[in-house]
Amino acid sequence: MSPSAQQASQDERLLAAIAHSGAMLPFLGFIIPLHIWITQRDWSKFVQFHALQALIYQLAMPSAFSVVYLFGIWGLYGSMLGGLPDRLGGAIPSGLLTLRCVLVGMVLIGWGLTLLLGLLGASRILAGRDFLYPLLGRWLVHYMEGSKNM
Repeated sequence: MSPSAQQASQDERLLAAIAHSGAMLPFLGFIIPLHIWITQRDWSKFVQFHALQALIYQLAMPSAFSVVYLFGIWGLYGSMLGGLPDRLGGAIPSGLLTLRCVLVGMVLIGWGLTLLLGLLGASRILAGRDFLYPLLGRWLVHYMEGSKNM
């Protein structure tokens, strides 16, 4: 089980909340939990867990949505380079434009979700309540318990 926020000191909760708040810096926010995890992981299991959880989440979410976007753009421009606009008189088909808008929307939703969950995590930790990111938090709890038993 992950270390409890109720048993953590105010300093531990503050550092954990700062790690989660790194989500406010798009594509650079992972530096904050990385620094906290590297410098404080031996001091507190609570801080170690939350900094690592925030680090993985803040690396995974923007990366995943960026990959989706880049593959979509690659597909869009790949089809354009295949001569499709020349056959249509230089116009981009509305389906491809719609796809690009959907992909941009997915990236914005992904960043918004990252920001929302990061701030939710920070506020819950500061309030003395436990917080786990969906899917990732439970996996990390099992992973850290497994490494403790080795």
